Amino acid sequence: MNDVNRFSDELAAFYDASHEYGGVGDKSFYLDAAMGADGPVLEGACGAGRLYLELLRRGVDADGFDISPAMLDILREKATVEDVEPTVWEADLRSIGADRTYSLAMVPYNSFCNLRGVNDQLAALEALYGVLDSGGRLLFDVYVPRYDTIAESFGEWQEVREVDYEGTQLRGRSRATIADQVKQTYRTEQELVDSDGKVLSRDEFVLSHLPPQQIELLARHSPFDRWSVSGGFDGEPLADGDSVQVWELVK
Repeated sequence: MNDVNRFSDELAAFYDASHEYGGVGDKSFYLDAAMGADGPVLEGACGAGRLYLELLRRGVDADGFDISPAMLDILREKATVEDVEPTVWEADLRSIGADRTYSLAMVPYNSFCNLRGVNDQLAALEALYGVLDSGGRLLFDVYVPRYDTIAESFGEWQEVREVDYEGTQLRGRSRATIADQVKQTYRTEQELVDSDGKVLSRDEFVLSHLPPQQIELLARHSPFDRWSVSGGFDGEPLADGDSVQVWELVK
């Protein structure tokens, strides 16, 4: 992960507005796991607090970290309005910097895909292992790479939605393209444009396709004692046609 994936202030605000009430589908799964945890909870890549702030609202003893200062600024602003006290800091998945251990660590919404090389992926698993109590669990989800999606939508701009940013109506759009076929990475471009079509802010990220065989190999080479995968957030076995793989690794 030589170049970390961050967000500009504008696109962080747009991302937050786009996902706060969106149909990501993971909310109940992670909240139930956190509320049932026998000890503190850590959320990696907590972003602007879509899940993390809900943990605080429900009284969960939770910490969080994210690589994007712009995202954390939004989280802290929301926390101030809601009168809750977050414990969050800037860090990436390979070097967490926590000052205590946890019974549950979770990395939601494809964030593990930001790790583009085997060394980085293993470093993240080792770092997450290191902040867990004995018997602690790591939960994370990543999408299932879909050839039909790549063939049909890669290379085309996708209109996301319109949001109001500091009194100006902006339209967001994104485009995915193959970055490196051998390394199985793809590039996501995100832009905010005004009513005249002028691009006001632009970010570009490179992420990894992570099929389940690769994640299992990573788990086998990690310090974790056991692992399992489900095909979605309902606990059913991973099967052809599933769009999400949900992993549990146990220390």
